[in-house]
Amino acid sequence: MRRLNTVLVVGMLVTFLIHGIMGALQIAGADADAQKTIARVCLTFVAGHVIVTSVLTARTLRARRLSGAGYFRDNLLFWVRRISGFAVIIPLVMHLLIFRAGNAEAYRLQAFTTGRLISQILLVAALALHVLSNVRPLLISLGIRGHRAFALDLMLVLSVLLLLFAAAFAIYYTRWAAD
Repeated sequence: MRRLNTVLVVGMLVTFLIHGIMGALQIAGADADAQKTIARVCLTFVAGHVIVTSVLTARTLRARRLSGAGYFRDNLLFWVRRISGFAVIIPLVMHLLIFRAGNAEAYRLQAFTTGRLISQILLVAALALHVLSNVRPLLISLGIRGHRAFALDLMLVLSVLLLLFAAAFAIYYTRWAAD
């Protein structure tokens, strides 16, 4: 089940980055024809990841209960990873509601209000916490040696891209507010 989760995470990460870059370019006015397809593929990976990690978390909680030893403080990073993952779900649903396409001929958005901007900045922040706290376990599960240096490089690249995504939302909001 953990190998399946690794495959889902890699697929999710790749499609998420493509989706984010294409979305940032689309918000800036570029044409992004494959955006809807990439978003659906990414959402499929996300759904699979949520199911697998929920099952793995349930197994962990069951083992914790049977052992009688929780060690919550010692497992704090584990809980940060799980809670941050579930924290992504609410702003992700907001993202799906805000950026749904109207029809196949034209891409339409509802007014991008301050509340919607805040929800999307929260999405980027929650994703940043979740993704960056899980880079090291992902690299270990992929069998990458010398993962510490590689993890820092990957975290830097991901941080820059997430900052780009947040900036695109802010620019889009200012364009809506100016109209």
